Amino acid sequence: MADLTLIASTPATGTLPVTRGTMTLSQADPGPLTSIAPYKGQAGAVSDALQAATGLALPGVGTCATGKGAIQWFGRDLWLLSDMAAPDLPGAALTDQTDAWVTLDLTGPQGAEVMARRVPMDLRLAAFPEGATARTEMHGMMVSVTRTGPDALRIMAFRSMAKTLAHAMIEAMENVAAL
Repeated sequence: MADLTLIASTPATGTLPVTRGTMTLSQADPGPLTSIAPYKGQAGAVSDALQAATGLALPGVGTCATGKGAIQWFGRDLWLLSDMAAPDLPGAALTDQTDAWVTLDLTGPQGAEVMARRVPMDLRLAAFPEGATARTEMHGMMVSVTRTGPDALRIMAFRSMAKTLAHAMIEAMENVAAL
């Protein structure tokens, strides 16, 4: 039997990083990802337990919180914990999402212009400040977009859509850079 060597690769291996004009798109490593879905009536208790264990409470709709890790609103009654192992949280369903998502960082001063070509929402800094997060549609995919800095956006999509996401973003970056 022949020796078989398996090589780990990331979802966008061979595609990123890419720079077009003032914009750079790169694959990020958000560390472990765990969805937190509190059971009915348990959100307050789950938030308190999370804060006691990690220093991070469940943030409000459309926002995220950072510390030694990060927690972001991820949908109705759903949050995503990243960059840390999930603590035991009685009163919530926890699901490992680490291998389910691809995470891209778009950096540069024209990020909102690039995203305006792909998402139906205003991502300019004045309308979407640092710490804001949203679930939206992009090029036929459901994505999560989070502003991580004045000139930085984090985009998450299902891992199976990594190449499509990268292609759509690069095309939009090229359109903006050509102006």
